[in-house]
Amino acid sequence: MSQTVNTAIIGYGKSAKQFHVPLLKSVPGFKVTTVLQRSKDDALHDFDKINIVRNLKDLLKDDSIDLVIITTPNHLHYEQAFDCLSAGKHVVVEKPFTISTDQSEKLIRVARERGRVLTVFQNRRWDGDYLTLKKIIEEGSLGNILEFESSYNRFRRLKEGEVWKESALDGSGILYDLAPHLIDQALQIFGLPEAVFADIRFQRNGKADDWFSIELFYSNLKVTLKAGMLVSDPTPRFILRGDQGAYVKYGMDVQEGQLASGMNPAQKGWGVEPESDHGILYTNVDGIIQEKPIKTLSGNYADFYLELREAIVNKQDPPVEPESAKNVIKIIERAIESNKSQKSIRI
Repeated sequence: MSQTVNTAIIGYGKSAKQFHVPLLKSVPGFKVTTVLQRSKDDALHDFDKINIVRNLKDLLKDDSIDLVIITTPNHLHYEQAFDCLSAGKHVVVEKPFTISTDQSEKLIRVARERGRVLTVFQNRRWDGDYLTLKKIIEEGSLGNILEFESSYNRFRRLKEGEVWKESALDGSGILYDLAPHLIDQALQIFGLPEAVFADIRFQRNGKADDWFSIELFYSNLKVTLKAGMLVSDPTPRFILRGDQGAYVKYGMDVQEGQLASGMNPAQKGWGVEPESDHGILYTNVDGIIQEKPIKTLSGNYADFYLELREAIVNKQDPPVEPESAKNVIKIIERAIESNKSQKSIRI
C-alpha cells in the first residue's frame, strides 16, 4: 500500500459531512476517492473528483480502496463492517460499534484473521473537557475519587418527520446514540465496573428511548451517566468529587460547534474553549474550601485520524481498540437488562 490511504465513505449524512470529511481533509495522507450514496449526489459538492457508487458490492470491487468509513444507521454497522473486513479493507465504524457484543466479537475476529485495522470513532476521547478531567484525576488534587457524574442533555421535541434515530429500529434511541460517548469516557478512566443499574425511559412517548440514567458501581466509587432529550435547563457536563474536593464543569466541548460552523482543525482557535466555560476546582485548604477556575485543555478530533494513519501505514495501535468499544456495548446490554429487571446486573 502507498503512503496515501485511499478512503471510501458509506453513508453521507451529518456524521460524514460534519465530522469525518473535514477531519480527513485536515490530516495529510488520506484521499477520499469513493462515497456510497443510495440516491443523492451531494458528495460531489465537497470533492473535486469523487466516485459515487450506489451499493456496497460495487464499492468492494475496487481494489484501490484501503479504508472504509461506515457512517450509516446503527443497525447496519455490523453487516457492512463484516463485508468490508472480509474484502480486505481497513474499517472505521461510527459509534456505536455494533448492537451486541456477539457482533463486536465477530468483527474483531475477522479483522484479526484478515490482518486489517478495525477501529471505532469514539471522538469524545479527544474532547478538551474530558482531557482536562483526566489531568485533574492524574494530578491527585482531589484525593481519592468517590463520585463521578457525566451528563449529555438536549432539548428536542419529537418532530412529525421521524429520523431513524427516533424510530423503532434496533440500535435507535438515545441509549445507543449518546450513551456510547459517556460510557466510553468512564471506562477509559475507571475501567469496567462491578455492576450496572439503569433506568431507561420514553419521556416524549415516541418509538425510541429518549432518557436514561446508568449507574456504574465500583468498590469505592459510583459513576452516574445521564442523558435526556427534554432537558431545557443548564446541567453540569461533569461533576467529579473526591475526599479532598471537587471539579464541576458546564458546557460541551467546542469542536462539534466549530465543525458545524465550517471551521476546521487547521484554523487558529480550533478546540479552544472560551474562558467563561472553564470548570471550577473546589479544594480544601486548611479547612477552607477554595474555588479556582481551571483552563480547559484544547481537544482535537483530528488526532483520531493522525493515529489511524499510523496504525494503517506503520502498524501502530489503532486510535480506539475494538475490544474497548466492545466493552461499551457490553455495558449497554447490561443497562437494558437492568432496566427490564429493575435490578443491578453484575458484570
